[in-house]
Amino acid sequence: MEVNKDKQENLLDSLEAMPNGALKQLLLWHNWPKTALFFFVILMILLDIASNSIISVISVAGVLILLISICYCCYVWGMRKLRKSNIVDHPYQSYLETDLSISEESAAHLARLVVVKLNPILLKLRSLFLIEDLLDSLKLLVMLCGLNVVGDYVNGMTLLVLGFILLFTLPKLYEWKKPMIDMQLKHLQRFKNRLFCSKKKTHSSAPTATVDPQVISSKLRPKSNGIDSETQHNTGQFISTDQEYVWQQQEMPHEDYMHYKDQ
Repeated sequence: MEVNKDKQENLLDSLEAMPNGALKQLLLWHNWPKTALFFFVILMILLDIASNSIISVISVAGVLILLISICYCCYVWGMRKLRKSNIVDHPYQSYLETDLSISEESAAHLARLVVVKLNPILLKLRSLFLIEDLLDSLKLLVMLCGLNVVGDYVNGMTLLVLGFILLFTLPKLYEWKKPMIDMQLKHLQRFKNRLFCSKKKTHSSAPTATVDPQVISSKLRPKSNGIDSETQHNTGQFISTDQEYVWQQQEMPHEDYMHYKDQ
């Protein structure tokens, strides 16, 4: 859970690092007229691209922007000729003086963000496609096959439009329902931790049998003692010293003893 919090904090820091937090304000609908205008314009462009060629969409959008700009400039210049307008400079003078160049600090900051996000992705793709872990590569294979099946029914532009809509709805929904969503995420994280812990226990625990030598010796002693006692009772005492055997029996004759020793 701490890792997820760190990721969220890094994401918020990166959003707040933008000028005046413009991206954060845009996604969270803090200035809703500006966000609504941007949202609907981009959504209409994406829907147009989904139905028409991207080249024709770009050309038509450029033509519309140029026509609107030319009409506005002609209107201002006409009103100036009629002396009904106080605008002396160019109608877009304030926008022409705006500095749109990317500073070195902004470029370095964006480059650091791209490098931090891109390097782990490249390393993961290398390990997946070069079969560093067979199980992960098989998971990627199944996922790609599933995407192939989904691609037969869903277009890429449809997914792009859906992602754009979710980008402008999920952050605001999270801001509205933050306590409830955080609680559900905590429950989900706990369930995930329990599931992985149970899997690790089942994989690591194998049936083992431990035998105590003292228990075995204690169990075998009566039998050995019984055998020794039975041997002593029937034939006497059997002693082994340096692989030489000595048979001792009180009532055994000397001839039988010598005959046994020769054998």
